Amino acid sequence: MVDKSCVTSFTLGDKVQVITDVYQRGNNNLKGWEGIVVEIWEKCDVDPTCCCAEFVDDGYAVRVEFQVSVDNSTSFIQGIQTWRHYFSQDELRIL
Repeated sequence: MVDKSCVTSFTLGDKVQVITDVYQRGNNNLKGWEGIVVEIWEKCDVDPTCCCAEFVDDGYAVRVEFQVSVDNSTSFIQGIQTWRHYFSQDELRIL
């Protein structure tokens, strides 16, 4: 059983780019951002209709980690930070 919530296009460690408008807190558009796939949703081979499959949203099928440069003189945090966000497969492409 495969549907849009089951990731078929990516594997862990793939370098990807956001190819659609994806807005996160603060109205920042993530389109064009590049990161690494750190988590993917796969359905259980034993029982693809199990209870966990009921709660899956295809918008959260791929988790990507970004390295974000923080250079804000008003912030106590400076340098590189790791930031993660969930995406659907249709919002990403492999680089």
